[in-house]
Amino acid sequence: MTKRRRIIQADKIIRNVLHAFCLLMFLQLKGHNANNPVLLYSTTYDIRLANTSKLPRIDTVIKGLEQGSAVEFLYRKKLICWSDQNAELIQCAKYNETQTDKMKIVSEGIITPTGMAIDWYTGNIYWTDSETNRIEVISIDKKCRRVLFWTEVDLARAIAVVPKDGLMFWTDWGEVPKIERAGMNADPATRKVIVNKNIMWPNGITVDYKNNLIYWVDAKLHFVDVMDFNGNNRNRVIREGLVYPYALTFFDEKLYWTDWNTLYIYTWDIMTNGPIKELINGSKTDIPVDIKVFDEQRQTPVTDHPCNNNKCSHLCLLSPNEPGYVCSCPTGVRLKEDNMTCYNGFQKFLIVAQRSVILKISLDSPDYTPFTVPVKDLKNALTVDFDPKTEFIYWADRLSKTISRARLDGAEQSVVVHVTGTPDSIAIDPYARNIYWTDPVEDTITMARLDGSYKKIIIHEELYEPRAIALHPEAGWMFWSDWNQKYPKIERANLDGTNRTLLISEKVIWPNGIALDTVNNKLYWCDARTHKIEVCNMDGTERRELHNTDILRIFGLTLLGQHLYWTDTQRRTLDRIDKDTGLDRVCMVEQMANMMGMKAVQLGADSGSSRCSDNNGGCSHICFNRPDDYVCSCPLGLELDNTRKNCIEPEAFLIYSRKNVIGRISIENEHNDAVLPIKEIKEVSALAVHVSGSKIYWSDTKLKTIYRCSIDGSNIEKILEGLGQVEGLAIDWSAQNIYWTDTATQRIEVARLDGSSRRALIWQGLKKPKSIVLDPRRGYMYWSELGSKSIKRASMDGSGVTTLLEQVGRAHALAIDAERRTLYWAALDPPALERAHTDGTGRVPLTNDVTMPYALTVYADRLFWGDWNTGLIESVNKVDGSDRRRVHGALDYIGVLVAWHRARSPPNQCGVDNGGCEHLCLPTPGDFRCACPAHARLRPDNLTCADPEEFLLYATKNTVGRVMVANGECNDATVPVTGLKNIRTIEYDPINKHLYWMDEDSHSIKRVSITYSSTSTSDSTVVVSELTRPYHMVLDVIGRTLYWTCWDSDSINATSIDGNSTGVIMQGDNMIPRLLAFHQTKRILFWSDVGLGAIMRADVNGGRTELARAVNVTALAADTTTLYWAVGRQILAVDFDGTNRRIVWQGGVTSTLAAYGGALYLCGGERSLMRLPLHRRDAPAAPVPHVARITAAVAVRKVARDHPCYGRTCGAGACGVGGACGCGVTCTRDACPRRHFRCEPSKQCVPMEWKCDGQADCPDGSDESSCDACSAGLRCADGKCAAALGGCDAGAPCETALPDAFRCDERLCLAPRLLCDGKRHCEDGSDEAPAACGYAQKDHNAIPTGKQWTALGVCAAVGGACAVAAAGWTVLRRRRRAPPLRALPLVKPLAVRVPPSLHSSDATGSASASDSLCGRYPRPTVNPPPSPATASGGRRRRPPRAVTRPPPPTPASTDHADSETERAPAPPPSPAPLLY
Repeated sequence: MTKRRRIIQADKIIRNVLHAFCLLMFLQLKGHNANNPVLLYSTTYDIRLANTSKLPRIDTVIKGLEQGSAVEFLYRKKLICWSDQNAELIQCAKYNETQTDKMKIVSEGIITPTGMAIDWYTGNIYWTDSETNRIEVISIDKKCRRVLFWTEVDLARAIAVVPKDGLMFWTDWGEVPKIERAGMNADPATRKVIVNKNIMWPNGITVDYKNNLIYWVDAKLHFVDVMDFNGNNRNRVIREGLVYPYALTFFDEKLYWTDWNTLYIYTWDIMTNGPIKELINGSKTDIPVDIKVFDEQRQTPVTDHPCNNNKCSHLCLLSPNEPGYVCSCPTGVRLKEDNMTCYNGFQKFLIVAQRSVILKISLDSPDYTPFTVPVKDLKNALTVDFDPKTEFIYWADRLSKTISRARLDGAEQSVVVHVTGTPDSIAIDPYARNIYWTDPVEDTITMARLDGSYKKIIIHEELYEPRAIALHPEAGWMFWSDWNQKYPKIERANLDGTNRTLLISEKVIWPNGIALDTVNNKLYWCDARTHKIEVCNMDGTERRELHNTDILRIFGLTLLGQHLYWTDTQRRTLDRIDKDTGLDRVCMVEQMANMMGMKAVQLGADSGSSRCSDNNGGCSHICFNRPDDYVCSCPLGLELDNTRKNCIEPEAFLIYSRKNVIGRISIENEHNDAVLPIKEIKEVSALAVHVSGSKIYWSDTKLKTIYRCSIDGSNIEKILEGLGQVEGLAIDWSAQNIYWTDTATQRIEVARLDGSSRRALIWQGLKKPKSIVLDPRRGYMYWSELGSKSIKRASMDGSGVTTLLEQVGRAHALAIDAERRTLYWAALDPPALERAHTDGTGRVPLTNDVTMPYALTVYADRLFWGDWNTGLIESVNKVDGSDRRRVHGALDYIGVLVAWHRARSPPNQCGVDNGGCEHLCLPTPGDFRCACPAHARLRPDNLTCADPEEFLLYATKNTVGRVMVANGECNDATVPVTGLKNIRTIEYDPINKHLYWMDEDSHSIKRVSITYSSTSTSDSTVVVSELTRPYHMVLDVIGRTLYWTCWDSDSINATSIDGNSTGVIMQGDNMIPRLLAFHQTKRILFWSDVGLGAIMRADVNGGRTELARAVNVTALAADTTTLYWAVGRQILAVDFDGTNRRIVWQGGVTSTLAAYGGALYLCGGERSLMRLPLHRRDAPAAPVPHVARITAAVAVRKVARDHPCYGRTCGAGACGVGGACGCGVTCTRDACPRRHFRCEPSKQCVPMEWKCDGQADCPDGSDESSCDACSAGLRCADGKCAAALGGCDAGAPCETALPDAFRCDERLCLAPRLLCDGKRHCEDGSDEAPAACGYAQKDHNAIPTGKQWTALGVCAAVGGACAVAAAGWTVLRRRRRAPPLRALPLVKPLAVRVPPSLHSSDATGSASASDSLCGRYPRPTVNPPPSPATASGGRRRRPPRAVTRPPPPTPASTDHADSETERAPAPPPSPAPLLY
């Protein structure tokens, strides 16, 4: 060829190349054409657009997805819509290439939206939810949403719509895989299964709108098929080459799909029959999920369609039938008769409490879709009710102890009632505007007005665990169930609590819900234990079983129309049956947890009326309808006037007690008596009132406590405990003090009204003090004594005791008229009522015509008394006993009677700022005196108090007390700490006023601050925790260190109480320390040692010395220079230097010992606390009065603030005698416990078995060093010596198997570390065998990863390359190949030492080492999910999912089915990341 020809030829080639290049550039600049569409696809975290002509360029248009799933678009509005499975919502955004503004379309009631399709005619979005098993639609503009299909939808996946024909298609990969077709209007007649054969995992589906064809992909059978809209003419499009296809779309005779295994997006040309081409390569962080072709041709605009210019009020849905559309309503709302307009919300529906939410379920449509009522702050709502007049929902929250209400749309939410106990079930009387509730904590049934006012307890007696309640307002009845295991029952009463009737008490165990048929007067109830629903007449007759099939844990029950509805908390279902036959059962809602109480509602129904409907029956406060009449009532604190309509606040009334009841009786108006709803009462022995504080105080002889509550019985408080037998109470309302008599301890005591600053006033010379009254204005107190049959008087500070009246008989009750200076008493032997002046003169009998006057009070000009025998309350003129009247009857065994009236004397000097006193202000005749709590000392200013410095502190199992020897002071006093249980030993820090105690229940040492007010252990702090078996402790007050021992330890431990240092302070060979004692100033620690069989001593830095040989020591105590201990029936002593050992006392077993005030205090066996003087050797041990058997005692001494260690911060156990700081717990301890090895240099102790085992356990690995020495006498096979087998590199000879050894044969043992190390140590090579290595050999053949191209494909590729010459290399993307797979090396399992706590199984079952090391596959499921998002971790109402295991295919799996049927092979694990 000539040079010219060659130039011309080259020029042509160059021109062709340039033309081709320009054409390609033009196509790129143009954006796309029919052969190069734009792909819209979702990934895990974003939405992307990819122009197939510009690849590999990809634009991210939507960011910030949590778990991207389905994607769609509305081209005419430039909208891109997508679903997010983790966020549980569907969103749309307008795409204008500059910004995207997201708008929420669906945000509630959606869980796993896997498929989505948009009807571009109407702008409706259709989607599938494989978790709720529903297909739904929503209009983008109006946000009107409707459930289309909910039955026989197992696990719907992809969905496609054909607006021109009004059809939609969807795939379902459930237990019965299929493809279905239906009208877009959800007409059941149009629904049809078009594919159910040769199908396993139907995934993506797409439509060829031009040719009316459906393409779909099967991820299990690896094919793509095509068919017509009827499922006919089915043909195979792609037969091979598919791996795990997921989403599929069609455009211009090409298919595009995503693959979850290869993470690619592929294409297939239908016209050329392939081949499969790779377009886009994803990754594990941007997995391609759903895909669509973003082109106007996929949504051909149509202006004239059936829904155009429709008159539908809400939704217009296209239909395959004439006239081509139907009007539809939001889910649960009915269409009116004009077939165009929807009702304004539900007409018949259920309200369901679901603990943290409240649901509405419409009964107007058959889908029974639950809707959440948007209310806030629900914690544990169990029951609901509905007020038909105002259309408010009411619910009770057990956790927040409130009853609240809100509108049906959640508006106007407010708390109506704050409940003292726990509200359980509620019921509304809409006619009387009252609400009732049961309280299983207070054991009451209470009512209030619907706005929460006028609260009143209706029933409180013989209620054990009231549960459900239901009202029949028209008939005036209420019904309730009682869940008590001993006395389960169902009762009925009038709405005011009267005429109580037992209806059902036999063959009932756990009666839960109650429902009433008020038309037919039927009572329905459900029993969670017998698994039945039963019915009877409202009088309890004609009882019969209604339904008993497949009921597990029935809870809520309600009735509407012909149907009875119930919830089952174990089956997680809501069902209904026919109320008459018990048949026609329908499961309305399933797989929904925590459905509890519910209420069926029909709006606009005739609500009826009662006698209380009109103007509340004329009642000023509360109206109760009853079967035959109605009554007005008042809340506690008010009384009905003589009209019986209006409530008034009385000037005075009587409060009485009888055994376990406190009640009130009207003085001015009849029939106004009431019993206070106080649950805690066991046996009332005394009663007093504080009018200005609106409080009632009472003592309980069985509980040995004093309580107080509000005048209506609420706000109960325990103010004093640890008492004897309190028989009299009196209130100094001016000084805010309470006085009481105690016949068990023979004392009169006083405290502040809150129980603080308790002090004994008189503790000598009393003989069974009984009733007590006060004259605060004049500073006197009066009391009767049953032992001396007299009445005595003293100043209110306890001074000046005088006998005022003698020979008064056994005066059980006193009353005082302070204004008239007159004292009244009711006496027995003989029975009489008498009076006298407060100075003891002018004694006058008022009446002798009484049988057993036991209670007495005075008000105005009347004297009232209660008779123990007759049960009568009567009154007479208080001056001469005339004008005797009967006030009340039938109150037998009345114990105390008190008049509540507002008239009080002027305050005394203590009434202003407590008289300036810090604690107690005690009136005296003409003056007052400040006083301190028991054992505290009044300072020279006579106003403030100083704490005691030296005393004996003791503890019983649940109380703490104090003994102090002082002149003019009662020796014993109770320390006000509540909530103590199982105290083993105690200590006290006088610097910070902290009580320390060993708690056996919590295995810890705790502390709490002690004040003169009551302190609860709920405010305590844990000082040392996780003590397996705490034994004893002692406190170094000056050194701020707590020393302690445990049953299972062989050391003495120390903890700094002002810091956080803890460690071992004393440890040695054979040491087993038990009891401890400490001398504060000499800095000496003493202990009894079981291992050494001796009493030992040491300074805080060590240097132990044996003081005496002693075994079985039961108690230990140190005095100034002497140590005491108890062995057997003796108490022995020795001086601190070990000399002068002697026997101090013999007389019984001693378990508690303390030295205080020149005496030993000891207790043991069943004896109470004894005191043994030390100054006389022959002095006997005498009981300490009023102190019962104790469990611990400690002598508290004055703090030596001049000691050099005081104020030093040396650390735990580190301050010596001269104040020098030692090492304390940081000292080097040479010894380790028996059978332990000491690490260097950390000094940590590890079990000896861990030495030379091939695994480092010491921080520095010292347990694996020096393993070549024959210290253990072990000679290795190679002749070397080692401490243990782990130190032998060649193993060791063994006649029997060594611990943790691998035995080659009868002669050689190997350490575990030598197994599978690539070297043969056994002659037969068994140490390298698969069985020894912990895995089975597998065939690791290389798997080819390249694809095989057909000849046609290769030729086409070559031809294309030749056509574009060199330019093709610059514009065509090279096909990227996956790197070849490499077999992972098998890792030998390590011998891991697992702590004992790690061997226990967790909530999901015990862990298996073999399962985790052998790489086993999870058990297969019938139809695993083809969606990566469905494998994205645990979802609501599903159990947690394994990383490589897909979710269960059926709802039954959520209940952890016990057995599984034969299953199909499992698919490869989903590549989608698990987003927990």
